[in-house]
Amino acid sequence: MKAPGFVDLQVNGYAGVDFHDPSTTVADVLICAEALARAGTAGFLATITTSPRESMERCVDTLRQAIERQGAAGNILGIHLEGPFISPEYGFVGMHPPRAVSPPDAFWLEKVRKLAGGHLKMVTLAPEYEQSAALIAAFSPEIIFAAGHSNAAYPQLQKAVRAGLRMATHVGNGCVQTVDRHNNPLVHILASAELSLSFIPDGFHLPEAFIRMLVNSRPVEKLIAVSDAMTQAGLPPGEYENIDGTRVVLEENGWLHTAGDANVLAGSSYNLLQCMNHLAALSLLEEEGLWRVGLLNPLKMLGLDVETFLKRGGGLRYDSATRRFVQGP
Repeated sequence: MKAPGFVDLQVNGYAGVDFHDPSTTVADVLICAEALARAGTAGFLATITTSPRESMERCVDTLRQAIERQGAAGNILGIHLEGPFISPEYGFVGMHPPRAVSPPDAFWLEKVRKLAGGHLKMVTLAPEYEQSAALIAAFSPEIIFAAGHSNAAYPQLQKAVRAGLRMATHVGNGCVQTVDRHNNPLVHILASAELSLSFIPDGFHLPEAFIRMLVNSRPVEKLIAVSDAMTQAGLPPGEYENIDGTRVVLEENGWLHTAGDANVLAGSSYNLLQCMNHLAALSLLEEEGLWRVGLLNPLKMLGLDVETFLKRGGGLRYDSATRRFVQGP
């Protein structure tokens, strides 16, 4: 099989461009999209993380313009809001600023939906809010809802599933380090067989045993690899400053951490091709399964036709001898 590249449902930025920076221009976004295409990402959702609402709105408008300028053949397939309707609890909130977190707000989401011009495809939220299920029911299936950065109890999660929740965002991350061995959001997500699971196989976010557990816990059709790539992905090693003033360090080996503590992960520096090659090297999935989690499943989640997408051409293929995906003839 050959494909134009993989489809990534969670890209925060790449090659120095930050999708949740309100100063990012349409030209910046298009340059970033081209860089991702060259790196094997044939389609992606540009992800805006939690920030003040006015800032998020400006970013949505910029991404809408970029998508419309690219046209139907472009690789920006839509917008993913990761927040602000997430948990403000320490650990669960992750790197998102707690002061900008808020409960689900249908009026504001409708404003953003219109601002996005039909390109808002996914929202990650915390199902434990009282308003979450009603919000999901009101905007599904036009918008895909995913549970993430959440400390939802099992009944809360199941209520959201019944309302139309379809995914769990970067399972195993966006969570406190220590949880109750039985009553914790990871157990609740794994117990909810209706949910597709997205995960970050970059070699840093999840250990091999955890990825193996995910692969064994779901049919391959319910697994979706994402990069969760940050602004520093695609840049040389060094120290960088994020829009919020946080300084991060990108090491030679790809480890991206806060400047103040080398043990604190600051996001992913890998694109999806790099993630998929790490996943392939673990020998947990055969070629067909790898294509599913990196391309076919995300396309299906977005409701896009696989055959039409493959007709875009491209030379991404799987080399069974090296268990790697390579670009070229």
